[in-house]
Amino acid sequence: MPRRPPAAARARVNQVMAEHRDRLARLAERRGVGQLKKLYDAAQAEQFRKLRAIPGRGDTFTAFHQKFIAAQLREGQAIVSRQLADELSTVTREAQVEGLTGLIDDVSTLETYFTGSTPVLPIEEASRFWGIVDERGSLLRDPRNSSMRRYGETVVGSMEDEIALSLAEGETLQETIDRLEEVTDLEWWQAERIARTECAMAYNYTQADGITELAEDVDDLYLRWTEHVSDEGFPLDDRVGVDSIAMHGQVIRPGGEFEVPPFAPDGTPVSRSLVGLRIEAPPNRPNDRACVSAWRPAWGGLAWLWQDGQRVPVESREGDTSPDMPDEGY
Repeated sequence: MPRRPPAAARARVNQVMAEHRDRLARLAERRGVGQLKKLYDAAQAEQFRKLRAIPGRGDTFTAFHQKFIAAQLREGQAIVSRQLADELSTVTREAQVEGLTGLIDDVSTLETYFTGSTPVLPIEEASRFWGIVDERGSLLRDPRNSSMRRYGETVVGSMEDEIALSLAEGETLQETIDRLEEVTDLEWWQAERIARTECAMAYNYTQADGITELAEDVDDLYLRWTEHVSDEGFPLDDRVGVDSIAMHGQVIRPGGEFEVPPFAPDGTPVSRSLVGLRIEAPPNRPNDRACVSAWRPAWGGLAWLWQDGQRVPVESREGDTSPDMPDEGY
């Protein structure tokens, strides 16, 4: 069983955790947001192509136009929302697979590094792997579809407000259509937020399920909350919030819940709306970039429990493995 110098061990763990975190970021941005934006633009372009085919675009916008276009928009946006929900279903399943595959890679990498043996993980078995993906996927489906449906209703509401304003100001039909097209551009941020958040949820909750299953054979396995924050408590970019700094490095036993502390390690207070929030896995708010990962005391690095209103460090055995754990296999 190899023993690693503490500094080298910490560096290796931090590298794996960073790769794990960046894997989610790439997935959410390129596959999630990027793919949905292409679909969104194409679907909205098709809807406005039909509206521009209406005769008399230079005529004054009338109450008749208002009823006709409002009906067209409601039908069109319902179609757009369903298309986005279907695409997001595909994307989030890919996030689940990516998350669970990443978990296997990370645990195997760290166990090999610290023990010298590559473990055989039970969730590598196809039936168990896909069982985890399918079970969590079924739980994510309804909330995801509801989010997209509410988004479509919000867009329609904004469009109806603009239609009423256009009618009151005596604009032409063409001016009204131009005004409505601007709404779709302005409202994209909400679909983007849903895509990013749903990808993170699929990725992290499936990982949490995988860690929980592994923990049946690994006595000292924890779930660790990892943010874009160094283990010394410094944000890695200017998008990091106080709550992210406060959560970074928190660990829980499988089946438990993370809890948002009222302050960061330096005493900076966390938003009251988040304090005390208990959650199985990230995200704890829209656009949250946090990820959950497996952690064992043998791997070292920052790890603490939130107990009785305090951060309680988990004893680390850097460079060594747990004495009650086998060197090979799980």
